Amino acid sequence: MEAGISFPLLNMLRSMTGFGKILKMFDKFDITVEIKSVNSKYFDPSFRLPKILSSMEIEIRNILQEKLIRGKIECRIEVTSKIALNKPIFNDELFNDYKNIIEKIRMRANITEEAKIEHFLRMPDIIQFVSNEDSQEDLEQNVKQTVSKCALLVDKMRLEEGSALFNDLKNRIDNLRVILKVINTERVGVFEYWVERLKKRMADMEISTGYEERIIQEAVIYGEKSDITEEITRLECHLEQFDKIMTTECLTGKKLDFLSQEINREFNTIASKSTKSSIIGAVVEAKTEIDRIREQVQNLV
Repeated sequence: MEAGISFPLLNMLRSMTGFGKILKMFDKFDITVEIKSVNSKYFDPSFRLPKILSSMEIEIRNILQEKLIRGKIECRIEVTSKIALNKPIFNDELFNDYKNIIEKIRMRANITEEAKIEHFLRMPDIIQFVSNEDSQEDLEQNVKQTVSKCALLVDKMRLEEGSALFNDLKNRIDNLRVILKVINTERVGVFEYWVERLKKRMADMEISTGYEERIIQEAVIYGEKSDITEEITRLECHLEQFDKIMTTECLTGKKLDFLSQEINREFNTIASKSTKSSIIGAVVEAKTEIDRIREQVQNLV
């Protein structure tokens, strides 16, 4: 943790949405760094750098990837220099070459006018600019330090939003547990349900005797097809795993996204197996919660 920036780790979740801006004033430079982060499946950085920092893009990218891990990241850096970063150097050898050439041209063309200083200043590379290596090294170190601190500010905001997402997801997972208990209660008596339904069908067909044994056989078959014990067991395991990942792991987004898809699939299977309106109604309610969960986890690192 950088000095001067601290925050409590309330939970392990991090949102991909964050913003940070920082101005650092050094002896030779003032450096402003602004970082924005939004959702993305991958680490997707873009940069707006002054020309003097163009060679640092890979280093800055590595700093951001280490600290922010995933998301569409926009990084803008401005540098205000308090010293000259490039020193002008007079190229004496090249000046003499130009001077000799001008003299030859003047003599052959019978030009009496003497060459003037502005003529020489127009010649390429008479005056060259070389970078001040010490200043450039200082600048690069200061930029990396400032980018790192700004990334921590973004991470702080991500953690704060992650805390809100944690509370929302925890409530929705708890709601799914309540719904699952309702389904588990309503599934009791499925055999008796099919017996009564088949009896009614026989009565509607005006068949009054000789079908009792067949009804029992059919009720057993339908009851086995409608059994959702395995789905309920898997859902209980998935919900427990969801809670564990939220509280013990840092990189949760992709795992929770996959797990929410599995939860959705199990509820779909329950709906396809069930004929009781109370169970189907509970599944519809569960899918509303799952849709919201899947939206939320898309924003997690």
